[in-house]
Amino acid sequence: MEDANFDHWEQLAALHGTGQDRMYDLDALVDGGTLMGPEEQAALERVTEGRGVDGLDVLHLQCHIGCDSITLARMGGRVTSVDFSPTALERVRGLAEQCGVEVNAIEADSRDLPHELNQSFDLVYSTIGVLCWIDDVDAWMKGVARVLRPGGRLLLVELHPMLTMVDSVEPLVLDFPYAFDGGHVYSGTGSYANRDADVAWTVTQFAHSLSEVVMAAAGAGLTMTYLEEHVAMSFDPRGMQDAPLEADGQYRLRIGVGGQSRDGREPAYPLPVLYTFLATVT
Repeated sequence: MEDANFDHWEQLAALHGTGQDRMYDLDALVDGGTLMGPEEQAALERVTEGRGVDGLDVLHLQCHIGCDSITLARMGGRVTSVDFSPTALERVRGLAEQCGVEVNAIEADSRDLPHELNQSFDLVYSTIGVLCWIDDVDAWMKGVARVLRPGGRLLLVELHPMLTMVDSVEPLVLDFPYAFDGGHVYSGTGSYANRDADVAWTVTQFAHSLSEVVMAAAGAGLTMTYLEEHVAMSFDPRGMQDAPLEADGQYRLRIGVGGQSRDGREPAYPLPVLYTFLATVT
């Protein structure tokens, strides 16, 4: 399982941002833009109480190729990027050099962070599609708590388990559980950033319910300070044809139809698609 997942992310780290890619516009990043979404930006504003990360020690956990690491460094954070993929970390280092910022890139398992990092950070930042690769969310949270200083904070923006259950809407296929029940093996081609990419894969993923995430944090000594479930998102995380862009520029997951009205059926109410979880170490 772990070897296959490692190989998969090595492939994606080499691929993303190098061609037809709907998520990783590295030219825009190098030119001074950001690929950090509004959901992450809002969470960052909230977790820092509007003060930003200037002067803070920030750990970007499961950083992939480090696009948000670059943004956090440009904001004045002293950024350490952690990932288990050496190819991803090479991409982080190269991007940081191109962008003229300093980022410390460390290869490590996010379930077993190096003890040299203990109580080294003011903020752990981890977002979008990280926990489905983690078989032991308790270990993940304990590592986060261990590397934070007293008063340090966790920012987690993640795909909602209601969204990850759904493979397709028409027909309705729920091929992933809401809560943890072990690993689930999937095979396919392409990437979430480019569905036509010449990449074949077999991976193992793990479900974690919202309550499991919250309780894992509590068990690790983290105190929740904020939780929001989002029913709309600014991006389409999987290239789902079943979640088209709506008139307000947001994506929503709607299943079936809504209530009866004088003119017929209303659109179905949207299901939660993301959540923001903030916590602190006391």
